[in-house]
Amino acid sequence: MRRTRSGRLLAAIAVAGLVAGCAGDPMTDSVHGEQQGSGGEQSETPKSDVMVRVAAATAARGDYAMAASLYRRAHALDPKNFDAAYGLGRTLGLLNAASEAAEAYRAALSLRSDDAGALRGLGNTLIVLDQPAEAIQQFEHALKKANDPRLYNGLGVAHDMLDDYKMAQAYYRTGLQLAPDNVELTNNLGLSLLLSGDIKGAVSVLRRLARNPGATPRHRLNLALALVLAGEDKTALEVARIDLDPTAANAQIAYFETLKAISNPKAMRAAIGAHLAASARGG
Repeated sequence: MRRTRSGRLLAAIAVAGLVAGCAGDPMTDSVHGEQQGSGGEQSETPKSDVMVRVAAATAARGDYAMAASLYRRAHALDPKNFDAAYGLGRTLGLLNAASEAAEAYRAALSLRSDDAGALRGLGNTLIVLDQPAEAIQQFEHALKKANDPRLYNGLGVAHDMLDDYKMAQAYYRTGLQLAPDNVELTNNLGLSLLLSGDIKGAVSVLRRLARNPGATPRHRLNLALALVLAGEDKTALEVARIDLDPTAANAQIAYFETLKAISNPKAMRAAIGAHLAASARGG
């Protein structure tokens, strides 16, 4: 399927949520709860095992650079240590070293080919690397092992990148059946609806998201954008003022109006996608 600029931009929008999901997972949980793995090998190098435990504690404190260094040393000591390879993949992903993270996840999967966590991690990394078709393969494989809403979110993002909005939205909705209050699934569904031209549907979904206690200012501004596109400027301004002072809120709504005023539909979707991607990155 030919990919458009709006599809590529949606990757940047949704990847923020994928990475945030990784950051929220306990770094000491090396996916044994998700999948015990096909090989079941355990490290025979006590020093490597100790280093993995120190790396996990270091990552839990938020020092991902040091954690990655420790995981890398543990993996060098014992290339058959699954936890070292998997932990290295996760921390490198959080450090935005996507290519290296993919290599680490592949090393982990060479030891446990059916591990759902490693498959999901590789899928997320492939999305960052702009390889949605390959990411879909990883997520689909992982779904055979774990019915995890995060996998449906990844599949939705990958299909959005391919401009297959209908399929993407089906995956987001399936994920929401498992996790009705998941903010990133809800946000990504709303954005997918927005970019596919279903403004009314996007407003409905993003309005529900804005009422979620876990919603952020970025999520509420996504609702404000959808409201402007729906012609509800007054309500959009009220939403913007929840997080912004009056001057900033007025400027934000005026900017959304300039996006709406772009006459070429494809150009408008590209501009909206660029805005959403920048806001997801915090830029």
